[in-house]
Amino acid sequence: MSRRSSSSSGKSTDSYASVLSDDSYLATLKPGIDDQFKEMLSHVKVIENDRKILKERKIQSHEAKKRDPNDTQRRTDWTPQMEADYASYKAKVDALFAAKKVQEASEKVAKQSKTADIAIQEKNRNEALRDDEKWLDAAIAAATARLGFMTKYPNALSTPSTKSHIKAAQDNLNSAKQARREIEIQKKKIANIKAIEAKKTGGAAARAK
Repeated sequence: MSRRSSSSSGKSTDSYASVLSDDSYLATLKPGIDDQFKEMLSHVKVIENDRKILKERKIQSHEAKKRDPNDTQRRTDWTPQMEADYASYKAKVDALFAAKKVQEASEKVAKQSKTADIAIQEKNRNEALRDDEKWLDAAIAAATARLGFMTKYPNALSTPSTKSHIKAAQDNLNSAKQARREIEIQKKKIANIKAIEAKKTGGAAARAK
């Protein structure tokens, strides 16, 4: 299989300084709302090259724009290892879809119990929170796996497929961003439930005196 030349693949991160000076993905994050997500991403790295995920996404996006637009042929020379690595990352993508379905179900249960007993509301909200956290983890795993595959095999796909692959990685990041937002919403709802419960308990204690 054709690979990048050593001069290309051996470029230092510093050579991309100008490319990374204005990260378009960071510009999509909302100040105050996505601050924790932004901080979290600053610690997420692609295993294959130990590069931070947003930096790797930007570099791959930049490289894809320079590819031959006429390179549209489907690759037929994948090695068994490539097939295995592809299956591995696809499994993480499937896990994300599964985690999102579970999260949607638990959120529905939590919403439907808003008039139920306080203890039931709190239980359902805590379950929804746990599923939000699993969704977040699955989304980050899918994004890093997608980018990691392209890091390891930069010419594994045609130009259109490569661009679609990078877009899909960004979609996974957007899923993680939404999961992070939902986690904060759940925490606020749980705090509100606890406040109501404390108020009721305090009122009952006062009446008992």
